[in-house]
Amino acid sequence: MSPLKSHRRARRRSWSGKVVVLVVLGLIVALLVGGVTQIGRQSGPYDAHTNRSFAAQGGVVAKDSNLTASSVRRLMRDMQNLDRQTLQAELDAFTAQSAGQASRAEFLSTPAAAGAVQDQFAAVFADRAQAVRELQAAIDGLLGMHPLQVAGAPPSNGSATATPTLLSSTQATNRIAAVGGLLAQSDRSYAGVRRSLARLPGHARLPASKWITSAGLWQVGAVTTQVDLLATSTSLAVTHRLALRVVEITPPALPSPTGVATPGTSVLSPTTEVELHVVLSNLGSVDEPHASVRFTLVPQPSGATATLTRRAAVAAGGSVSLAPASFSVKPGVSYQLTVAIKVPAGQTDVIGTALGELLQIAPTK
Repeated sequence: MSPLKSHRRARRRSWSGKVVVLVVLGLIVALLVGGVTQIGRQSGPYDAHTNRSFAAQGGVVAKDSNLTASSVRRLMRDMQNLDRQTLQAELDAFTAQSAGQASRAEFLSTPAAAGAVQDQFAAVFADRAQAVRELQAAIDGLLGMHPLQVAGAPPSNGSATATPTLLSSTQATNRIAAVGGLLAQSDRSYAGVRRSLARLPGHARLPASKWITSAGLWQVGAVTTQVDLLATSTSLAVTHRLALRVVEITPPALPSPTGVATPGTSVLSPTTEVELHVVLSNLGSVDEPHASVRFTLVPQPSGATATLTRRAAVAAGGSVSLAPASFSVKPGVSYQLTVAIKVPAGQTDVIGTALGELLQIAPTK
Protein backbone atom coordinates (compact mmCIF):
# COMPACT_ATOMS: atom_id res chain seq x y z
CA MET A 1 0.00 0.00 0.00
CA SER A 2 1.33 3.41 -0.91
CA PRO A 3 2.04 5.98 1.85
CA LEU A 4 -0.45 8.36 0.25
CA LYS A 5 -3.39 5.90 0.50
CA SER A 6 -2.50 5.02 4.12
CA HIS A 7 -2.48 8.68 5.09
CA ARG A 8 -5.92 9.25 3.49
CA ARG A 9 -7.45 6.28 5.34
CA ALA A 10 -6.06 7.59 8.67
CA ARG A 11 -7.61 11.00 8.06
CA ARG A 12 -11.01 9.39 7.29
CA ARG A 13 -10.85 7.36 10.51
CA SER A 14 -9.97 10.49 12.52
CA TRP A 15 -12.91 12.47 11.16
CA SER A 16 -15.24 9.51 11.68
CA GLY A 17 -14.22 9.33 15.36
CA LYS A 18 -14.84 13.03 15.87
CA VAL A 19 -18.27 12.74 14.29
CA VAL A 20 -19.18 9.85 16.60
CA VAL A 21 -18.05 11.82 19.65
CA LEU A 22 -20.06 14.86 18.58
CA VAL A 23 -23.16 12.74 17.99
CA VAL A 24 -22.82 11.12 21.40
CA LEU A 25 -22.34 14.48 23.13
CA GLY A 26 -25.37 15.85 21.31
CA LEU A 27 -27.49 12.93 22.48
CA ILE A 28 -26.32 13.45 26.09
CA VAL A 29 -27.12 17.16 25.98
CA ALA A 30 -30.54 16.44 24.48
CA LEU A 31 -31.28 13.93 27.24
CA LEU A 32 -30.17 16.36 29.95
CA VAL A 33 -32.21 19.23 28.52
CA GLY A 34 -35.22 17.00 28.12
CA GLY A 35 -34.84 15.73 31.70
CA VAL A 36 -34.58 19.21 33.14
CA THR A 37 -37.57 20.33 31.11
CA GLN A 38 -39.55 17.32 32.32
CA ILE A 39 -38.56 17.97 35.95
CA GLY A 40 -39.58 21.60 35.54
CA ARG A 41 -42.91 20.56 34.13
CA GLN A 42 -43.46 18.11 36.98
CA SER A 43 -42.25 20.46 39.80
CA GLY A 44 -44.34 23.41 38.63
CA PRO A 45 -47.64 22.04 39.99
CA TYR A 46 -45.87 20.88 43.17
CA ASP A 47 -44.44 24.35 43.83
CA ALA A 48 -47.82 25.93 43.15
CA HIS A 49 -49.51 23.56 45.61
CA THR A 50 -46.80 24.16 48.23
CA ASN A 51 -47.10 27.94 47.93
CA ARG A 52 -50.89 27.89 48.14
CA SER A 53 -50.78 25.60 51.18
CA PHE A 54 -48.24 27.87 52.82
CA ALA A 55 -50.39 30.94 52.13
CA ALA A 56 -53.45 29.25 53.66
CA GLN A 57 -51.62 28.35 56.87
CA GLY A 58 -49.62 31.55 57.01
CA GLY A 59 -52.81 33.54 56.54
CA VAL A 60 -54.17 32.15 59.81
CA VAL A 61 -51.02 33.31 61.63
CA ALA A 62 -51.23 36.74 59.99
CA LYS A 63 -54.89 37.20 60.98
CA ASP A 64 -54.12 36.24 64.58
CA SER A 65 -51.25 38.72 64.51
CA ASN A 66 -53.63 41.42 63.29
CA LEU A 67 -55.87 40.82 66.32
CA THR A 68 -52.92 41.12 68.67
CA ALA A 69 -51.80 44.28 66.88
CA SER A 70 -55.22 45.84 67.35
CA SER A 71 -55.14 45.01 71.07
CA VAL A 72 -51.65 46.48 71.48
CA ARG A 73 -52.69 49.72 69.74
CA ARG A 74 -55.67 49.99 72.09
CA LEU A 75 -53.41 49.38 75.07
CA MET A 76 -51.02 52.09 73.92
CA ARG A 77 -53.86 54.60 74.00
CA ASP A 78 -55.59 53.51 77.23
CA MET A 79 -53.05 51.93 79.59
CA GLN A 80 -52.88 54.96 81.88
CA ASN A 81 -56.52 54.25 82.82
CA LEU A 82 -55.87 50.66 83.92
CA ASP A 83 -54.81 49.37 87.32
CA ARG A 84 -51.44 47.71 87.69
CA GLN A 85 -52.69 44.12 87.75
CA THR A 86 -54.87 44.55 84.65
CA LEU A 87 -52.08 46.29 82.76
CA GLN A 88 -49.63 43.53 83.66
CA ALA A 89 -52.09 40.81 82.68
CA GLU A 90 -52.62 42.39 79.25
CA LEU A 91 -48.89 42.81 78.66
CA ASP A 92 -48.33 39.18 79.60
CA ALA A 93 -51.14 38.04 77.29
CA PHE A 94 -49.91 39.99 74.26
CA THR A 95 -46.34 38.80 74.81
CA ALA A 96 -47.53 35.19 74.92
CA GLN A 97 -49.72 35.66 71.84
CA SER A 98 -46.95 37.16 69.70
CA ALA A 99 -44.49 34.49 70.85
CA GLY A 100 -46.98 31.79 69.84
CA GLN A 101 -47.44 33.38 66.42
CA ALA A 102 -43.66 33.49 65.94
CA SER A 103 -43.40 29.79 66.81
CA ARG A 104 -46.10 28.86 64.32
CA ALA A 105 -44.47 30.96 61.60
CA GLU A 106 -41.14 29.27 62.31
CA PHE A 107 -42.82 25.86 61.99
CA LEU A 108 -44.11 26.85 58.54
CA SER A 109 -40.59 27.72 57.36
CA THR A 110 -39.75 24.02 56.88
CA PRO A 111 -39.61 22.85 54.14
CA ALA A 112 -38.59 26.12 52.50
CA ALA A 113 -40.67 27.23 49.53
CA ALA A 114 -39.19 28.53 46.30
CA GLY A 115 -37.84 32.04 46.76
CA ALA A 116 -37.29 31.48 50.52
CA VAL A 117 -40.46 33.43 51.33
CA GLN A 118 -41.17 31.11 54.24
CA ASP A 119 -37.95 32.07 56.03
CA GLN A 120 -38.73 35.75 55.41
CA PHE A 121 -42.24 35.18 56.72
CA ALA A 122 -40.88 33.62 59.94
CA ALA A 123 -38.50 36.56 60.41
CA VAL A 124 -41.43 39.00 60.31
CA PHE A 125 -43.18 37.35 63.24
CA ALA A 126 -39.96 36.88 65.18
CA ASP A 127 -39.47 40.66 64.95
CA ARG A 128 -43.02 41.29 66.13
CA ALA A 129 -42.60 38.97 69.10
CA GLN A 130 -39.37 40.72 70.04
CA ALA A 131 -41.08 44.10 69.76
CA VAL A 132 -43.83 43.09 72.18
CA ARG A 133 -41.27 41.71 74.64
CA GLU A 134 -39.39 45.00 74.47
CA LEU A 135 -42.62 46.95 75.02
CA GLN A 136 -43.45 44.90 78.09
CA ALA A 137 -39.94 45.29 79.48
CA ALA A 138 -40.08 49.08 79.00
CA ILE A 139 -43.43 49.48 80.77
CA ASP A 140 -42.51 47.06 83.55
CA GLY A 141 -39.22 48.87 84.03
CA LEU A 142 -40.96 52.24 84.21
CA LEU A 143 -43.59 51.14 86.73
CA GLY A 144 -41.58 48.55 88.68
CA MET A 145 -43.81 45.63 87.65
CA HIS A 146 -43.07 42.10 86.49
CA PRO A 147 -44.97 39.29 84.70
CA LEU A 148 -47.68 37.59 86.72
CA GLN A 149 -47.30 33.96 87.75
CA VAL A 150 -48.49 31.65 84.98
CA ALA A 151 -51.66 29.70 85.78
CA GLY A 152 -50.80 26.08 86.45
CA ALA A 153 -47.20 26.84 87.35
CA PRO A 154 -45.87 25.62 90.72
CA PRO A 155 -47.10 27.96 93.49
CA SER A 156 -44.65 30.60 94.67
CA ASN A 157 -46.33 30.92 98.12
CA GLY A 158 -46.69 34.62 97.47
CA SER A 159 -42.98 35.24 97.08
CA ALA A 160 -42.15 38.24 94.95
CA THR A 161 -40.61 37.60 91.53
CA ALA A 162 -37.54 39.64 90.65
CA THR A 163 -38.62 43.03 89.35
CA PRO A 164 -37.06 44.11 86.02
CA THR A 165 -34.41 46.81 86.05
CA LEU A 166 -36.11 50.12 86.78
CA LEU A 167 -36.08 52.65 83.94
CA SER A 168 -36.34 56.41 83.89
CA SER A 169 -39.05 58.10 81.85
CA THR A 170 -36.48 58.99 79.18
CA GLN A 171 -35.18 55.43 78.97
CA ALA A 172 -38.69 54.00 78.74
CA THR A 173 -39.62 56.53 76.04
CA ASN A 174 -36.60 55.65 73.90
CA ARG A 175 -37.25 51.92 74.21
CA ILE A 176 -40.92 52.21 73.29
CA ALA A 177 -40.09 54.43 70.30
CA ALA A 178 -37.57 51.76 69.19
CA VAL A 179 -40.37 49.20 69.42
CA GLY A 180 -42.31 51.27 66.91
CA GLY A 181 -39.34 51.22 64.54
CA LEU A 182 -39.05 47.44 64.77
CA LEU A 183 -42.76 47.00 64.11
CA ALA A 184 -42.60 49.33 61.09
CA GLN A 185 -39.73 47.25 59.73
CA SER A 186 -41.75 44.05 60.20
CA ASP A 187 -44.65 45.61 58.28
CA ARG A 188 -42.38 46.42 55.34
CA SER A 189 -40.90 42.94 55.38
CA TYR A 190 -44.34 41.35 55.43
CA ALA A 191 -45.45 43.42 52.44
CA GLY A 192 -42.37 42.19 50.59
CA VAL A 193 -43.22 38.59 51.41
CA ARG A 194 -46.74 39.07 50.05
CA ARG A 195 -45.44 40.47 46.76
CA SER A 196 -42.84 37.71 46.37
CA LEU A 197 -45.31 34.92 47.06
CA ALA A 198 -47.80 36.35 44.58
CA ARG A 199 -45.16 36.15 41.82
CA LEU A 200 -44.20 32.53 42.53
CA PRO A 201 -45.93 29.46 41.02
CA GLY A 202 -49.53 29.30 42.23
CA HIS A 203 -49.70 33.10 42.67
CA ALA A 204 -50.77 32.53 46.29
CA ARG A 205 -52.04 35.49 48.28
CA LEU A 206 -51.46 36.26 51.95
CA PRO A 207 -53.85 38.61 53.79
CA ALA A 208 -52.64 42.11 54.59
CA SER A 209 -51.01 42.49 58.00
CA LYS A 210 -49.92 45.79 59.55
CA TRP A 211 -49.10 46.68 63.13
CA ILE A 212 -48.37 50.35 62.49
CA THR A 213 -51.54 52.02 61.23
CA SER A 214 -50.61 55.43 62.64
CA ALA A 215 -46.91 56.26 62.69
CA GLY A 216 -47.56 59.16 65.05
CA LEU A 217 -48.56 56.79 67.86
CA TRP A 218 -44.98 55.51 68.07
CA GLN A 219 -43.03 58.71 67.48
CA VAL A 220 -40.95 60.10 70.33
CA GLY A 221 -43.28 63.03 71.03
CA ALA A 222 -46.40 60.89 71.34
CA VAL A 223 -44.56 58.23 73.35
CA THR A 224 -43.20 60.89 75.73
CA THR A 225 -46.74 62.10 76.41
CA GLN A 226 -47.94 58.55 76.99
CA VAL A 227 -45.08 57.76 79.37
CA ASP A 228 -45.84 60.92 81.36
CA LEU A 229 -49.47 59.82 81.66
CA LEU A 230 -48.34 56.44 82.94
CA ALA A 231 -45.98 57.94 85.47
CA THR A 232 -48.69 60.24 86.90
CA SER A 233 -51.66 57.84 86.64
CA THR A 234 -53.55 57.52 89.93
CA SER A 235 -54.77 54.02 89.05
CA LEU A 236 -51.17 52.90 88.45
CA ALA A 237 -49.78 54.64 91.52
CA VAL A 238 -47.68 52.63 93.96
CA THR A 239 -49.47 51.72 97.19
CA HIS A 240 -47.94 49.86 100.16
CA ARG A 241 -50.27 47.79 102.37
CA LEU A 242 -48.90 44.94 104.45
CA ALA A 243 -51.21 43.26 106.97
CA LEU A 244 -51.24 40.31 109.35
CA ARG A 245 -53.63 37.83 107.81
CA VAL A 246 -53.27 34.96 110.30
CA VAL A 247 -51.59 34.71 113.72
CA GLU A 248 -51.79 31.25 115.30
CA ILE A 249 -50.41 30.27 118.70
CA THR A 250 -49.33 26.74 119.57
CA PRO A 251 -50.49 25.33 121.90
CA PRO A 252 -53.90 26.86 121.20
CA ALA A 253 -55.82 28.83 123.81
CA LEU A 254 -57.95 26.84 126.24
CA PRO A 255 -61.71 27.45 126.39
CA SER A 256 -62.75 29.96 129.03
CA PRO A 257 -64.30 28.27 132.12
CA THR A 258 -67.06 30.86 132.10
CA GLY A 259 -67.66 30.51 128.37
CA VAL A 260 -66.77 34.18 127.88
CA ALA A 261 -63.24 34.90 126.64
CA THR A 262 -61.35 37.86 128.00
CA PRO A 263 -60.41 40.17 125.11
CA GLY A 264 -56.66 40.34 124.54
CA THR A 265 -55.93 37.37 126.80
CA SER A 266 -55.29 33.72 125.97
CA VAL A 267 -54.89 30.95 128.52
CA LEU A 268 -52.61 28.17 127.26
CA SER A 269 -52.17 24.65 128.58
CA PRO A 270 -49.01 23.97 130.60
CA THR A 271 -46.04 24.14 128.22
CA THR A 272 -42.39 25.12 128.07
CA GLU A 273 -42.50 26.43 124.49
CA VAL A 274 -44.80 28.69 122.54
CA GLU A 275 -44.70 28.65 118.75
CA LEU A 276 -46.17 31.39 116.57
CA HIS A 277 -47.31 30.94 112.96
CA VAL A 278 -48.01 34.06 110.91
CA VAL A 279 -49.37 34.56 107.40
CA LEU A 280 -48.42 37.96 105.99
CA SER A 281 -50.51 39.53 103.20
CA ASN A 282 -49.59 42.22 100.71
CA LEU A 283 -52.71 44.21 99.87
CA GLY A 284 -50.72 46.91 98.06
CA SER A 285 -50.01 47.40 94.36
CA VAL A 286 -46.27 46.64 94.47
CA ASP A 287 -44.08 43.80 95.66
CA GLU A 288 -42.56 44.02 99.11
CA PRO A 289 -39.21 42.23 98.76
CA HIS A 290 -38.07 43.05 102.30
CA ALA A 291 -41.17 42.58 104.46
CA SER A 292 -40.33 42.17 108.15
CA VAL A 293 -42.32 41.05 111.22
CA ARG A 294 -41.03 41.43 114.79
CA PHE A 295 -42.09 39.10 117.63
CA THR A 296 -41.65 40.25 121.23
CA LEU A 297 -42.39 38.25 124.39
CA VAL A 298 -42.13 39.99 127.80
CA PRO A 299 -42.65 38.09 131.12
CA GLN A 300 -45.17 39.72 133.48
CA PRO A 301 -44.87 41.62 135.70
CA SER A 302 -41.18 41.86 134.76
CA GLY A 303 -38.36 39.94 133.17
CA ALA A 304 -36.00 39.78 130.21
CA THR A 305 -37.57 40.59 126.84
CA ALA A 306 -37.21 37.97 124.09
CA THR A 307 -37.30 39.16 120.49
CA LEU A 308 -37.34 37.41 117.10
CA THR A 309 -37.65 38.79 113.56
CA ARG A 310 -38.90 37.02 110.45
CA ARG A 311 -38.41 38.39 106.94
CA ALA A 312 -39.93 37.47 103.59
CA ALA A 313 -40.61 38.77 100.08
CA VAL A 314 -44.32 39.14 99.39
CA ALA A 315 -45.69 39.69 95.89
CA ALA A 316 -48.37 42.32 95.32
CA GLY A 317 -51.72 40.71 96.03
CA GLY A 318 -50.04 37.65 97.54
CA SER A 319 -49.57 36.12 100.97
CA VAL A 320 -46.69 34.20 102.50
CA SER A 321 -46.31 32.00 105.57
CA LEU A 322 -43.40 33.14 107.70
CA ALA A 323 -40.98 30.75 109.34
CA PRO A 324 -42.35 29.82 112.81
CA ALA A 325 -41.15 31.86 115.78
CA SER A 326 -40.54 29.83 118.97
CA PHE A 327 -40.10 31.10 122.56
CA SER A 328 -39.26 29.28 125.76
CA VAL A 329 -41.83 29.86 128.53
CA LYS A 330 -42.56 28.64 132.08
CA PRO A 331 -45.83 27.19 133.31
CA GLY A 332 -47.67 29.49 135.70
CA VAL A 333 -46.15 32.64 134.19
CA SER A 334 -47.89 35.27 132.06
CA TYR A 335 -46.28 36.91 129.02
CA GLN A 336 -47.12 39.94 126.93
CA LEU A 337 -46.85 38.98 123.26
CA THR A 338 -46.53 41.56 120.48
CA VAL A 339 -46.48 40.74 116.76
CA ALA A 340 -45.80 43.80 114.63
CA ILE A 341 -45.02 44.44 110.97
CA LYS A 342 -42.25 46.85 110.11
CA VAL A 343 -44.50 49.19 108.13
CA PRO A 344 -43.02 50.10 104.72
CA ALA A 345 -42.31 53.72 103.98
CA GLY A 346 -45.38 55.19 102.33
CA GLN A 347 -47.93 52.91 104.02
CA THR A 348 -50.54 55.09 105.69
CA ASP A 349 -53.10 52.44 106.64
CA VAL A 350 -51.76 50.65 109.72
CA ILE A 351 -54.88 48.66 110.59
CA GLY A 352 -53.94 45.01 110.96
CA THR A 353 -50.21 45.63 111.18
CA ALA A 354 -49.80 44.75 114.90
CA LEU A 355 -51.32 42.39 117.44
CA GLY A 356 -50.94 42.33 121.22
CA GLU A 357 -51.96 39.40 123.42
CA LEU A 358 -51.47 38.45 127.06
CA LEU A 359 -50.51 34.79 127.24
CA GLN A 360 -51.24 33.07 130.56
CA ILE A 361 -49.43 29.74 130.74
CA ALA A 362 -51.40 27.41 133.01
CA PRO A 363 -49.44 25.91 135.91
CA THR A 364 -48.61 22.22 135.96
CA LYS A 365 -50.78 20.15 138.30
